[in-house]
Amino acid sequence: MDLSGNKSLLDRDLVAFFASRTSPPEALALARRWAYEVAHTDRVVISGFHSPIERAVLDILLAEGCSVVVTLGRSLYRRVPAHLQSPFDEGRVLFVSFRDYTRPSLSNSQLRNWLTADLATEIVFAPFDSRSQLSTLHHSLIHSHIRCSLL
Repeated sequence: MDLSGNKSLLDRDLVAFFASRTSPPEALALARRWAYEVAHTDRVVISGFHSPIERAVLDILLAEGCSVVVTLGRSLYRRVPAHLQSPFDEGRVLFVSFRDYTRPSLSNSQLRNWLTADLATEIVFAPFDSRSQLSTLHHSLIHSHIRCSLL
């Protein structure tokens, strides 16, 4: 596991957030409401922030001053993305890479999701279609010891 940023964020209460790239219409509104709620707690959100809903949640969290852990399905960035530079400089961002591949892939994203869930004490899913790649992850996690919920 490669890290870049504020490593102490891993010592805090981590809540994983997952949203499918193809979600039902109500998912965005539910995720936005959840993001505003969690941003006013001491929890740190961990996610790939890859899907459109996850990116919307990231924008809210950062605007509200929340810290985040961004898990990557690829190697660490050579440069911090411009929209994350200021929060990164403030110590509110940690990047985690589980693989040393430069290009994302389906297998890398699935591995990223499983390892993201493993780091969290709580897991939250935005609504998703039963055919989503998240379906297997969700089904497996609801039977584990980790707190897992659907918005």
